[in-house]
Amino acid sequence: MHALAGLLLGSLALGGCYTTAEPSFHPGNQRDILGAIMLRGIEVTDPVPGQTACDDPALVGNSLYFTARLPGEEAFRDVYVHSYRERSWDASAAEVDSCQATYAAMHPDAEITRLDIPLYRVFGADWSEGLADQLERALVEAADAGRIG
Repeated sequence: MHALAGLLLGSLALGGCYTTAEPSFHPGNQRDILGAIMLRGIEVTDPVPGQTACDDPALVGNSLYFTARLPGEEAFRDVYVHSYRERSWDASAAEVDSCQATYAAMHPDAEITRLDIPLYRVFGADWSEGLADQLERALVEAADAGRIG
């Protein structure tokens, strides 16, 4: 009898850990992001968690900076990744827009590229088409992994 009661209570406790509500998908951690990027052959240097392209302390907790290039490219390029949970995605555009504008003002002769992949807002200067394409593919992969996890 006690064993049956224990099983019943254990089942109820376990059931309470789950919900039928939609999950709030979360981005992969910075190691996952860098791993997905490097698996695509992108060379990465100098990753710095928390470094932003602007002076906005609100962005520090969800930002990652590194430089990147494809094999055969001469110069490494700035890459600023801002990660957001799905529930914060829509509201995140304005703060990243502002930071990107600050970055663009500091690089007036550069072509700024922006990738908006739900969970990630990414920008940098003077990326090649190939670099932008491979970064986008890697971040889509990392975002998909966040939906599964």
